[in-house]
Amino acid sequence: MNRLLSRRGVIAATGALLLVGTAACGTGGRNGKQLTIGFAAPVLANSYWKANADFARKMGAQLGVKVIVADAQEREDVQLKNVQDLIAQGVDGIVFGPTTAEIGPALLRACQRAGVVCGAAARKPGVEPNRASDAYYAGYVVGNDTGDGAAGAKALSDAGCKKVVAMSGLQGNSTADARLNGFTKKARDLGLTILGTPQRPVELPESGLKATQNFLAKFPGPRFDCLWAFNDGSAIGAIRALSAARAQKVKVASIDGTAEGVKAIKSGRMLVSPGGEFINGGLALIAVYDTIKGHPRANRAVVLNTLRVTKDNVDAYQREFIDRLPRYDARKLSKARNPTATEDGLKIVFGPKA
Repeated sequence: MNRLLSRRGVIAATGALLLVGTAACGTGGRNGKQLTIGFAAPVLANSYWKANADFARKMGAQLGVKVIVADAQEREDVQLKNVQDLIAQGVDGIVFGPTTAEIGPALLRACQRAGVVCGAAARKPGVEPNRASDAYYAGYVVGNDTGDGAAGAKALSDAGCKKVVAMSGLQGNSTADARLNGFTKKARDLGLTILGTPQRPVELPESGLKATQNFLAKFPGPRFDCLWAFNDGSAIGAIRALSAARAQKVKVASIDGTAEGVKAIKSGRMLVSPGGEFINGGLALIAVYDTIKGHPRANRAVVLNTLRVTKDNVDAYQREFIDRLPRYDARKLSKARNPTATEDGLKIVFGPKA
């Protein structure tokens, strides 16, 4: 986390706002002006959130929306300030990935007070959509985090693993909590022994490396034959630590299907990384756009089923989700732009024709 910590002072002072302009395409906001939607990410140093923001930009561009990206660098106070700054700039809507579930309600309240439509991506904000929030809360688009965690446990068990160490993100981060819970339950059901206490918060490569070094010191040998990480960023750091310790036989499973995860799978250093879910930010942007335009979606609690990326399908996955941004058409998925758009259109599709 050293690099992260060294940057926080600057980030906190600036609010980390990046303006990304797109051409207006007859999709006016207030007073006939081009719509502007903010994207408040928890940490862009994580390649997952970088890909998430890039896809949201693509969906915004297709809808003729100006997008402003803000980076909280994993800090709740910075994320709240980012949202307040976006509101002060006069945005029409905001998509945010809550740093923790605890900050989610505060972000929603800020949007409610300002009359700004908002939606959550990847992480639930601690509040379920309801009739009372119809006017300002477009809902959330998240992954099946519990199922993704369980998929890692199964892959490790199928590979013959018996003893595992685990690492997850910040406690209170709904994604990190659900993924760890899904992994833990499935691992125990399959007879895997979890050594020690899962290390957290572990999110970026440097923290994954440090956590794995700690495991190697605590369980020398190593006495574990597999490692589970809640995201690709920490898994890449873990793989580096295992390689340095000449413990390459330790099998690794992760989640997110990022470019780094794909590379690790292709090299044989990772078994599985459920992926494709990073499109949730762009899909949430569509939901926010539709709500602003007076066409709110009936399903405001969207849970995406991810793709289980393994050596068997990694090449095809790379072509569709890594080598380029996924081929989704926001204009077809938007209920405001396409009257025939279906409610189940916000989903992950391999070889999409959305």
